[in-house]
Amino acid sequence: MLKIKSIEKNSIAYRLGLKRDDVIEAFNGDPAKDMLDVAYFDSQADFSVTVGREGKKITFNVHKNSDFPMGWDFYDESFIEPRWCANKCVFCFVDQLPRGQRKTLYVKDDDWRLSFVSGNFVTLTNISDEEIARIKDKKFSPLYVSVHATDDNLRRKLLGNPKARPILPLLKELAQCGITIYTQVVMCPDLNDGEILKKTMMDLFELYPAVQNLAVVPVGLTKYRCGLQDLQPVSKQVANETITAVETFDAECYAKIGRHFVYCSDEMYVYAEREIPPYEYYGDFEQLENGVGLVADMRYQFDLALRDAVAPKKGSFTVVTGVAATPFIQQVLDKAKHLFPTLDVNIVTVINKFFGETVTVAGLVVGRDIVDALGAAENVGETLLLPRVMLKETEDVFLDGMTLDELKKITGKKIIVTSDGYEFCQTILECK
Repeated sequence: MLKIKSIEKNSIAYRLGLKRDDVIEAFNGDPAKDMLDVAYFDSQADFSVTVGREGKKITFNVHKNSDFPMGWDFYDESFIEPRWCANKCVFCFVDQLPRGQRKTLYVKDDDWRLSFVSGNFVTLTNISDEEIARIKDKKFSPLYVSVHATDDNLRRKLLGNPKARPILPLLKELAQCGITIYTQVVMCPDLNDGEILKKTMMDLFELYPAVQNLAVVPVGLTKYRCGLQDLQPVSKQVANETITAVETFDAECYAKIGRHFVYCSDEMYVYAEREIPPYEYYGDFEQLENGVGLVADMRYQFDLALRDAVAPKKGSFTVVTGVAATPFIQQVLDKAKHLFPTLDVNIVTVINKFFGETVTVAGLVVGRDIVDALGAAENVGETLLLPRVMLKETEDVFLDGMTLDELKKITGKKIIVTSDGYEFCQTILECK
């Protein structure tokens, strides 16, 4: 039910006469399905909206600039309930979680609507022909698609779903209707790497510019894989071979279209022990949430703030991070200390005992492992600096359920959470 919670005063909805608790039933005479219809028509210039009010149906004709929002807000129950995943992926991270955690961690969503709204990667294996027609008709774009392999038999094996529809014909159909698509491959050694990966890159590049780019991400394996398919972690050798294959193919793409098309995530470079490309390499950073270019962006933002730095802030600081990010954090701190030798800041690297030591990214560091790492550290500053990615997007809680306030009480430290390199620099240095 699309029920209006509030109307902004003097907004278009207000001037039309729409009211709190009106229930939207139709747009242009067609039944309203969900909040995607609201978002779509909010961006349109001319349409009709029919609402239910006290047992009556009232239709309003909207004429506005397409850039102007309606000015309405909706009750929480109006928002999309995620659709359950129809796959049993051999690398599914949810299947590798320890038992007894909060229920929301075990939700396996695979909903194209959330792909459009939030940039979630989806497989499109549970999408109906009617929904495909809706995407094409309303131009719900962009979409973020987990391809993994364009070889359909292998893709079905990876997804654990023998009924998964062929992916390339579907992507071509969406491309022909002007839908922009961002893609990813979760790379599993001996499954979808090597020649299979090369074929996947070639097939997806043929759909450029509809398929804007491809991210190749190493499979993440926790210590909780008992009873699951045996998968090999990405070794230094495999990571190097993958980066070489990706960069070689991408160089061909760049020569043809004048921009990069396929990227390896930062984690792949960490496994390979290779330098991460510079900031300019990543273009518009369209796959930042997928771990592509995070380090380059952090370094760039830090350097921007460092130009305006005039003095170190008082007190002592400890940066808390995962194994993968430690060398890159150390690089920017060394640069800051070179300019300001009295800056008192160090790093505590957190070994991931909760998921297993093969998990090295900061975004999967949990509260109890932070407590252990700080307890074993010899020098802990007065203020702890944590990256925002360690916490749930909508609240200050770690993956193991520990809250930020609980961590403060346990450690007795002041804690500052930073979202990017610019904030990070400004936290430890006075900037003009």
